[in-house]
Amino acid sequence: MLRRPNEGDLGTIVCIVGDWEVARRLARVPHPYNLHDARFFLEQVVSSEWVWTITMQGSDELIGVVGLTPEEGANTAELGYWLSRAHWGRGIMTEAARAIVSYGFDRLGLIYITSGYFEDNSASGRVLEKLGFLETGRAARPCLAAGCDVPSVEMSLLPLD
Repeated sequence: MLRRPNEGDLGTIVCIVGDWEVARRLARVPHPYNLHDARFFLEQVVSSEWVWTITMQGSDELIGVVGLTPEEGANTAELGYWLSRAHWGRGIMTEAARAIVSYGFDRLGLIYITSGYFEDNSASGRVLEKLGFLETGRAARPCLAAGCDVPSVEMSLLPLD
C-alpha cells in the first residue's frame, strides 16, 4: 500500500535510513542519520517531490519510500526508493515502483523517467530492469553517507505506447 509520509513516520524513517546498509546505497542520505535529517526529508523533500511511503496491506507502518524527483526545466523525473532490510528480496519495491512509474507517465504526463543505482547494488538494478529501464551509461554519483563519489549505473525508461 502507498500513502503520503507524515509526522508519525519520523521514528521509523530514522530507524530504517539510519541502517548503514540502507544509507550507503542512497545518494542523498547522510550517515549517521538522525531525527533532524528525517524532519528535513519530511518538510523539504516530501513537500517538493512526489513521495509515498510503502506499507504492508493491513498495516500503516512504513517499511520504505518510493518517489519521483522532478528534473528542472524538463517534463521528466528521477525514480528513487529505499526499503527496510527486513523486506529486501520479496518483490515489494518492484511492485511499489511499478505503481509510481505508471503514475508518472499516466497522471503526470512525464516523457521519460530516469533512475540509477550504485554498481555494488545489483538488487536495485534488478528492480529497474524488471520495470523496463535500460542502461544509458556509467557515472560517479555522490554518496553523502560514504562521503565520496561512487560508481553508478544510469538508466532511463520511456512510456509504453
